[in-house]
Amino acid sequence: MRAIQVQQDLTVHGSDVDMPRPGQGQVLVRVQAAGVCGTDLHIVDGMIKPDAYPMTLGHEAAGVVEEAGPGAALAPGTRVAVFNKLFCGACEQCLAGRQNLCTVEPGQLGFNRDGGDAEYVLAPERNLAVLPDVVDFATAAVLTCAGMTAVHATRMSGLESGQTAVVNGIGGVGILVVQAAAQAGATVIAVADADDKADLATKHGAADAIVLGRGDDYATLPGAVRSRAGGRGADVFFELVGTTDTMTAGIRSLAPRGRFVSTGYTDQSLSIHPIEFILSEASLVSTVAATRTDLNDAIAMAARGDLVVPLAGSYPLDGIADALSALRSRSVLGRQVLIPN
Repeated sequence: MRAIQVQQDLTVHGSDVDMPRPGQGQVLVRVQAAGVCGTDLHIVDGMIKPDAYPMTLGHEAAGVVEEAGPGAALAPGTRVAVFNKLFCGACEQCLAGRQNLCTVEPGQLGFNRDGGDAEYVLAPERNLAVLPDVVDFATAAVLTCAGMTAVHATRMSGLESGQTAVVNGIGGVGILVVQAAAQAGATVIAVADADDKADLATKHGAADAIVLGRGDDYATLPGAVRSRAGGRGADVFFELVGTTDTMTAGIRSLAPRGRFVSTGYTDQSLSIHPIEFILSEASLVSTVAATRTDLNDAIAMAARGDLVVPLAGSYPLDGIADALSALRSRSVLGRQVLIPN
């Protein structure tokens, strides 16, 4: 089969590899769509390292069951989305429904194990969510990362109806956080680096938008947020950019008892005096990926039309270089997908 692999020298290209066969409890999925995520850049830049090179990229995949292994019951042809975090199902965290924090199984498809940027992907049956017909494969693929992450971050934030939420970074995840926060009943202020991204946010539920382009001073953001939030700041600040300046500005944009929600991966540090949290009883909430429940909820929201994935483009598998280049230039308006077949 054809697969997109990252090599030891961090080059990425298509390769012909053996098609895996499902073992006990596993299912082989014929991939119909695979999302291209900003985290893929962290992998090809060497910030996140797989267990072994070469590794097939792709932690966002949806398709149809091709073959079920012994002990797996899903019938061939079943439409599924692939939950990328492998989990044991029996540790304390898994039993509490927190599969993203499994303490036994360190594997994650497309991070350190072969993922879904291929014609076929192998996954445990428990990692597969059955898709309703009304959710297309491209949408479903994006929901397995950006969609469920948005649902999880919103849930973890404790956001309540009537509160003000700021979403900083209107990329592939941010545009879905905007929608999840709006569905929770919040007034959403989007912070984007370009007018077209600000427009995208307002079309998908943001009540207002602030544009801070490259080179603009993020120190102005707290004042801009307060001017749009009745002078009190944000109840929740979702941080998806991950620079020292944006994180610091986010914390300083909070209302009393506000929550700063750090989502995603960054190689930059946060240095701030604890008094900035103490005096206002603010909180820092960190989130990583999502749970199976979050994925199921994201799929249900998409089926109702409450979570819409703006698709910026689709490519064949061997178009991965163009997709990654567009992502790196920050010119993608929404999400991109690979279509293997």
